[in-house]
Amino acid sequence: PRLREVGQTLARNCGFPKFAETRIVTAFLELGRNVVQHGGGGKMVLSLPLRDGAVMLMADAIDQGPGIADLNGFLEGTRVNSGAGLGLGLRGVSRLADRFEVQTGPEGTHITASFDTPVAPEAHKDTIKSLTEALMRLESSDPAALLIQQNRDLLDALAERDLLMAEVHHRTKNNLSMVTALMRMSRASTSNEETHRVLRDVETRIRAIAAVHDRLQRSAASDRVLLMPLLETVAEQIRLAFNTDRCEVGIAVRGDRVELDGRAVTDIALAAGELMTNSIKHAFEGRSAGTIEIAVALDDTTLKVTVADDGVGLPAHVERPERSQSLGWTMIRNAVQKHGGFLRTTSDGGLAVEMTILAESVGARAQR
Repeated sequence: PRLREVGQTLARNCGFPKFAETRIVTAFLELGRNVVQHGGGGKMVLSLPLRDGAVMLMADAIDQGPGIADLNGFLEGTRVNSGAGLGLGLRGVSRLADRFEVQTGPEGTHITASFDTPVAPEAHKDTIKSLTEALMRLESSDPAALLIQQNRDLLDALAERDLLMAEVHHRTKNNLSMVTALMRMSRASTSNEETHRVLRDVETRIRAIAAVHDRLQRSAASDRVLLMPLLETVAEQIRLAFNTDRCEVGIAVRGDRVELDGRAVTDIALAAGELMTNSIKHAFEGRSAGTIEIAVALDDTTLKVTVADDGVGLPAHVERPERSQSLGWTMIRNAVQKHGGFLRTTSDGGLAVEMTILAESVGARAQR
């Protein structure tokens, strides 16, 4: 219902006649239904771009589902899911829209449906302003007062959760300090050289984990944080924590200097840290050395953080790791999806995981 209300408001304020308004809203609802039913959830982005001298009403439906097999068959009407409606829905939207594009694959589906508006190019900015005001009025006149109150209650619950999480992190920091102290005391009381060496190595690893934890907590509490230095700190501490005499792994961080919102940079660093840890643990089995590279790239709309190793890669029969239900991959997916992002993996001479995130959602700005 909310998508219908917003679609009607946009169409009317763009000057579409009633029949065209129905056509646009129908396409929006069909795209939204496909995202939920076939993509497992996702998002709809509605925009009013100026393209080739014309103002367009554009809908982007984005999900991270399994992709659409035999896309051409669905669009041409030669294949339809029995009872599911995917083929009829996509084919219908392609006919309703003035422009229709689909990008689909194992990492998800991105459908763009565009409609030519009667808005003159010189009225583009004024139309955006009037649309913004209309949507704000729609928001303020929303009859779902109960839903608004529930949202406020949810915000209060989230604030309480943040307080509890801060307490958990404080206790974790104290416990790590206590374990480090116990290790140091045990090391001082032993005369066996081998035991002394093992305890020293374990203490170093615990200190590295504590350093990452402390740095991430300070970053989350900050308004703006540079991503590269944080990734470099996480990479170095992970290298210290997991490298062994049997396998030495080098980790390099390169790319653009980008400043992000504090909580966003923490989410990205946690995800990157988990990917680095996975590589060290699984990519270099039977080898004495390996390399992991973290690349950061920012353009006008997206931030890409890629963690790539030169390890054994992904066997052909293994399920794509980003679909794994393990705790680590669930955390990585949540951290990326939280900021409107996607995961993409490639395995060619190693494993590369690319996290693509909307720059605006994390407040990304390039720093010189």
